[in-house]
Amino acid sequence: MNIAEAMLKYLKQTGVEFVFGIPAGIIGPIYDALIDVDIKPIITKNEAGAAYMAARYASTTGRLSVCAGAGAVGVGNMMNGIADAMRAKAPMLIVTGYVNRWQIGKGAIQEMDAQHIVRPITKYSHTVMDEADVLAELDKAVRIALTPPCGPVHISVPIDVQRSEAILPLPAAPVASELQRPDYEPVKLGQAASIMSGEERGLIMVGRGGRAVSGEIMALSERLQWPIITTPSAKGIIPAEFPLNLGNYGFSSTDAASDYVASGEATCLLILGTSLGEASTCNFNDVLVQGRKVIQIDRDAKELGKVFPAEVAIHADLRDVLPRLLEQVEPSDRPFVKPLPLNTPYEKNHTGLSLRLFLEKLARVMPKETRYVCDIGEFTNFVVKYLEVPDGGDFEINLNYGAMGSAMAGGPGVYLGDSSRPVAVIAGDGSFFMNGTEVLTAKEYKLPVIYFIINNAMLSYVERGQKFLFNRTMPDYKQERISIADMMRVAGVRGLSVDSLEDMDEIPGFIREMTGPCIIEVNTDGSEPAPILDRLKALKK
Repeated sequence: MNIAEAMLKYLKQTGVEFVFGIPAGIIGPIYDALIDVDIKPIITKNEAGAAYMAARYASTTGRLSVCAGAGAVGVGNMMNGIADAMRAKAPMLIVTGYVNRWQIGKGAIQEMDAQHIVRPITKYSHTVMDEADVLAELDKAVRIALTPPCGPVHISVPIDVQRSEAILPLPAAPVASELQRPDYEPVKLGQAASIMSGEERGLIMVGRGGRAVSGEIMALSERLQWPIITTPSAKGIIPAEFPLNLGNYGFSSTDAASDYVASGEATCLLILGTSLGEASTCNFNDVLVQGRKVIQIDRDAKELGKVFPAEVAIHADLRDVLPRLLEQVEPSDRPFVKPLPLNTPYEKNHTGLSLRLFLEKLARVMPKETRYVCDIGEFTNFVVKYLEVPDGGDFEINLNYGAMGSAMAGGPGVYLGDSSRPVAVIAGDGSFFMNGTEVLTAKEYKLPVIYFIINNAMLSYVERGQKFLFNRTMPDYKQERISIADMMRVAGVRGLSVDSLEDMDEIPGFIREMTGPCIIEVNTDGSEPAPILDRLKALKK
């Protein structure tokens, strides 16, 4: 057994299902060995797409994903996807090939030191030069990736090492109980419970880290009668219909969330599983914490107190502490009444189809259990503010890194992680033109991903932002309108055009019994003002 096959057999026993990537000469032995190992290769159209797929697979499942490609041009294309995984704290292994050891430093084709190039955006990056070290280094990297806070790791293996005979046995696969999980301090948890029980009204802020404990969070909210706000990355963790959910806060907050934070009614803030980045805090606006006792719980110790100081900071896994906290806090007899609607009523101040009204209706024509994967663009502001994700559904976005095109490739990764529920990508025409070829990857593998493409024939975020910042713009930000639905029909992908709210009534029938991806092109003229003022003000500072 050569080292390439041994590496894959080790990954198989750790539970790896897929390898995302594009084969190349210096990673050839790995791809050859995939023929004999029960791991499915997903061959993408670009290595960037492979990295985004792997990142979204890992971030939504919590399981290790694997991305494999050439260590030069391949890893160069992967960079954004690796950085995306780093910001999402997604457990992802990148395996790259390297030139033969005897060629290093001589100017070989595709020679590049990938180890040091990706090191700043990984938890661990290493080139393995000795055959005897490969499996131990692979095991080390996998354990680092899966140890909270999770993140991407990188192993580079020269092609002659990949072909060498493996030194067995294989390392034992890591199990969850072996991986470091923070031991929380019960005294601090008691302090938090005491503070919370003594406050008449508080506020719970939920970040991405709350994804596995939505039930416990809602139970705590109901016991205390404290409303909940969610960061953009946590959208969907708390169902829209939950009576104490005020919706998104930070980047394009709901009006109800912004008003409640600004009101000062809450005298205590419980922060659960969020790094409190720019997108979660309205550009680090301390109105969120002013005049409030702050309790922060996170499994990443580096996040505690990083942005705002906390009276009680608890380094813990939410799965361990929330049940204990629920037992210790006193119930409230002062019910909270959720303000409705969460946003001020719609007033038409534009021409063409309203993206706001489209998104407010979308959940009513889509299956309730749909998982939405949101890309980056001006439309994102509308999505996080107006799209309602009901009980049974979910939502995925990496706004912290904010890479256009990430969801175009990420959608298939989400579907491969859990094929039991529909997946719908929401992207703009700009995102499509960056990574839209990954729709063809979904077609090749018969993945029924629904792509909503918001087509306004311009880079509207740039257009509006330049006008705000510099009082002028250039015509190049707008482009000749192209029918993306027609374009993809030529490639054998079914398409539907939505030009009015009435056209949305065709969606349920159109997406029934899908055998591959489809495009639903939403045509707007871009004249509807987007809720982007916070972001533009931040850029002007």
